[in-house]
Amino acid sequence: MRAFIGIAATGIAVAAIGIWWHSTSNSATETSVVSKPALAGISVWEIHNQAHLESLPVQQFEDQSLVFAEQPR
Repeated sequence: MRAFIGIAATGIAVAAIGIWWHSTSNSATETSVVSKPALAGISVWEIHNQAHLESLPVQQFEDQSLVFAEQPR
């Protein structure tokens, strides 16, 4: 019975390591494939011009940079 439990525990550990290794190798491949086209040479200005920012609403806010100013001593 102890031998069976030891073999089962070893099998579960090997399966877990195999699944972990397989998932890390796939994610590394996907990351490299996804990141290569991003470096293909599209500039920041092209992305900015494609965003059509002129249709966004203007948001007004107050400058509250001095709200947490320390009191003079």
